[in-house]
Amino acid sequence: MSGARAERGAAVVMAMLTVAIAATLVAGTFWRQEVLLRRVENELSYAQAQWLMRGAIDWVRVILAEDARTSRVDHLGEPWALHIADTRLDDSSGSAAYLEGGMQDAQAKYNLRNLVGPDGIVPSELEVLRRLLTFAEVPEALADPIAQRVLDGVPAPATEEGGARQRALPLRTLDDLLSVPQIRVQHVQALRPYLTVLPEPTPINANTASAQVLASAIAGLSLPDARRLVASRDRAHFKDLQDVLSRVPGRPLEADPVRVGTDTRFFLMQGRITHRRARLHAQALLMRAGNSTQLIWVRELQ
Repeated sequence: MSGARAERGAAVVMAMLTVAIAATLVAGTFWRQEVLLRRVENELSYAQAQWLMRGAIDWVRVILAEDARTSRVDHLGEPWALHIADTRLDDSSGSAAYLEGGMQDAQAKYNLRNLVGPDGIVPSELEVLRRLLTFAEVPEALADPIAQRVLDGVPAPATEEGGARQRALPLRTLDDLLSVPQIRVQHVQALRPYLTVLPEPTPINANTASAQVLASAIAGLSLPDARRLVASRDRAHFKDLQDVLSRVPGRPLEADPVRVGTDTRFFLMQGRITHRRARLHAQALLMRAGNSTQLIWVRELQ
């Protein structure tokens, strides 16, 4: 009798163990399904955030086209320069997304691509860079290796022996300067407010440039006078280059229209989309030509 009771007890234990194992397996299956479902939801939310960012870029293109239609001067009082705080966007499903961001004038900074012309490094532009390095408290001696790095990334003119050649990858961002042995991270950080890299040479926009950039681009303009120009610009934007130069009393100045202007073709957009659990931070470079605007590149940021 005791043997039968022991067998029944063992059977109960085995049944309980089987149920426990089955429950564990089922729970594991449900957990994996839940993880897979969350992953699919996250990927879908991220894809939707990317589409929303594309929509924001198209919206920016419309704003820039309208601005070009109504004005030939670009300044910080125009609609394109307004920053958008977190704005709720509702779709047809009732799922909210939030957009935050704005545009910057990419020609408010000195474009390193200006350093190289058809005949190589442009001496007058190298002097502009030297002045700017001094204002940024970066060693002036770095101007030459920076210019050489830009030159190395620009294809040389085609020759009879072959097509265009270049000695290094094109400079795309300021961080690419870290490939120059003399350049340190602290140098790039100090220069970030004043330098940019654009696909082609561009003038700076006197209506958006900092005092340091203005003083570098306009020969003979001191930094205190440049700061006074910026203060004057805040009260009334510059209409043209002559307007810029005329606002420095008692000191006749000259500036090359190729180097300094009052309009802009390249704009930098930064935006952040939040949709459910997805967070997308992106940067886009746009080039305006007449009333049309072309997207040059889009980069997702960390």
